[in-house]
Amino acid sequence: MAGMNSMSSLVRMVPLTLALCAGLALPAMVVAQDAKDAAPKAAEKAGPTLKVGDKAPDLTVSKWVKGEPVTGFEKGRVYVVEFWATWCGPCKTSIPHLTEVAKKFEKDGVKIIGVSVWERDQSKVAPFVEQMGDKMNYHVAMDDVPEGGKGNDGKMAKGWMTAAGQNGIPSAFIVGKQGTIEWIGHPMDGMDKVLGKVIDGTFDAKAEAERKAKEQEQQQKLNAAMRGGNFDEAFAMMDEAVKADPSLAPRYAMIKFQTLLMRKKDEAAAYAHGAKIVDNEIKGESQMLNGMAWMIVDGPGIKDRDLDLALKAAGKANELTGNKDAQILDTLAKVHFLKGDAAKAVEIQELAIKSNTEKEMEADLKKALDEYQAAKDGKK
Repeated sequence: MAGMNSMSSLVRMVPLTLALCAGLALPAMVVAQDAKDAAPKAAEKAGPTLKVGDKAPDLTVSKWVKGEPVTGFEKGRVYVVEFWATWCGPCKTSIPHLTEVAKKFEKDGVKIIGVSVWERDQSKVAPFVEQMGDKMNYHVAMDDVPEGGKGNDGKMAKGWMTAAGQNGIPSAFIVGKQGTIEWIGHPMDGMDKVLGKVIDGTFDAKAEAERKAKEQEQQQKLNAAMRGGNFDEAFAMMDEAVKADPSLAPRYAMIKFQTLLMRKKDEAAAYAHGAKIVDNEIKGESQMLNGMAWMIVDGPGIKDRDLDLALKAAGKANELTGNKDAQILDTLAKVHFLKGDAAKAVEIQELAIKSNTEKEMEADLKKALDEYQAAKDGKK
């Protein structure tokens, strides 16, 4: 089948229910299980032990890959500790953003620290950071994983991520001037705004802790409904949550789309919902739009693939990214191919290859191009 490999396919579909299970606010993320490192379940059952307002744990890393080592949290200085992995597509999207944040708040003395966790192969971290170059221009370190241990056995993974009940990456922690955790969330989910308030002393950490606790309680109920197959009940909860916090609309709109399409198997309802949100809730979200399109063209077990909707979603995603995102271009090419326009698929796939900066994607992009070219030439 033309298209990306299974991991890339998984990453494209992460904008959906995996994000719900991870309890995170943005679609562009992956969960620990994607790395074949099952996230510890004990913390989930007992609830997080590291919360907003708590003293930040130590920085226990094995190696500083970029930037001067940060040995601790200085009083009066603000820090961002962000967790990522080399195999995590959404993390790669957030890395340039973190570089922008580092530059924006450099005058305020903010230090951005990226810690690689849940790695399958620790030897890939340093080359990855080197390849990123100026796109990853902040302090970068590797987790301290015991010899023979798995990625989630690392001291930072346990002491920060697992302790805080964070099962998805990228995840960021803002450490305030007193060395306490002020905020936990996705680095591209309003972190900049919060960071500014933490710096000038106007951020209400207590209110944030209360909001986070309420959000986690609601999330647990929602997850329970989803796991139990009570989808209509879950949808009603989502609607109520969006009324209280409109910023959740894109996330829940996408979760509902995948649930209808992949779990409830109501393709008609899924496509009707998709046609609505593509022009409303997710119209400005390139990764969500791409996730929708890819699920339609590549999701397993779908009987009727709405290629017109996929084309609209992928086309909007491509416009938003200026015709420069290789993964989105690859999706768009596949849609055109499935619609019978091999020539257009070849044209777009060639652009995807030209735009690609990820070495691990090269073979899959070329394989897809070969298939499209063969169809264009009438060889198959």
